[in-house]
Amino acid sequence: MNGKLIGGLVLGLTAGLVLAGSLHRADAAPRDAVAERLQKLEDREQILELMATYGATLDRRDFAAFSKLFTEDATYGGGAATSLTRGRDAIASMLEKAITTNTANLPGPNSHLYFNPSIQVDGDRATAHSKGAYTVPDKATKATQLIFFINYQDTFVRRDGRWLFQQRLLMN
Repeated sequence: MNGKLIGGLVLGLTAGLVLAGSLHRADAAPRDAVAERLQKLEDREQILELMATYGATLDRRDFAAFSKLFTEDATYGGGAATSLTRGRDAIASMLEKAITTNTANLPGPNSHLYFNPSIQVDGDRATAHSKGAYTVPDKATKATQLIFFINYQDTFVRRDGRWLFQQRLLMN
């Protein structure tokens, strides 16, 4: 082969590789953006499940499972009537005592409800604002009776691949 032909082939091959590399990089950015958006959606779904599990464990009076929803150093409480409780075990113990000694608790379908969550995820941390309510059957009519509404301000962290409450503030 002559030198001009070889030089042209090398130049063409080099240009093709450069073009292919730039196309690959252009494709990588959208894929990364899609993966990041998908991860945020998955994180948000896991946080919603954590919030639902919070109420479900309290309704079952499963305080051992309830305590595992919090970090070891979590804080809980606030509002007009309570101070902050610190630590996973202390939070579970405080709520067990509050729920099992409350005269409004009746046998039957007591329900912790949550709604209107607004969740912001930022890597391994997230915050949320939501509302909650607690209902019990009315003693006389057996109809559902609303006991309270509450506003929650939450901070979550991901530990070992799981989202946990790091702080749950109760706001009136």
